[in-house]
Amino acid sequence: MIYEVAIGDTTRAIEVKAEGDGFLVRWGDEAPVYVDVRAPANHVLSVLCGGFSYEVGVKREDHTWSVDIYGSTHEVDVQDPRRKALCLAGGVEQGLLKTAMPGRVVRILVAEGQSVSKGDSIIVVEAMKMENEMKAPTEGVIAGIYVSEGQAVEAGTALILVE
Repeated sequence: MIYEVAIGDTTRAIEVKAEGDGFLVRWGDEAPVYVDVRAPANHVLSVLCGGFSYEVGVKREDHTWSVDIYGSTHEVDVQDPRRKALCLAGGVEQGLLKTAMPGRVVRILVAEGQSVSKGDSIIVVEAMKMENEMKAPTEGVIAGIYVSEGQAVEAGTALILVE
């Protein structure tokens, strides 16, 4: 899978493929590098890459990661194309949130009549083994919830209406 990864002002496409117990990682046109990653503790990764070992502190906030390597901290923005497609291509018609991909409703985070601000998390949909937190497209009131938790949904299914 190819991810868009932004660190500071630099954005790069990074291809990641599972390979044995690790991953083949390719930055742009460079040759792929084998990376072995283990998680010995919460928020800690042990990374073997190119004959070197790194202990990396990680903390996730939405799709942004705070990554600490030897005391140097970097904010890393990672865009998964599946998440991007689900969040963007599903689109919104007059405040009606729809899914772009088939999946399953994991959690509904709001109730009808509840006020929400633009960007508030309102529903979590699992698609392609990824949980995707979808956000209110506009400020308003939840006027309709058209799905239930655990329900399978097809692409284009109306999920929640914000008016």
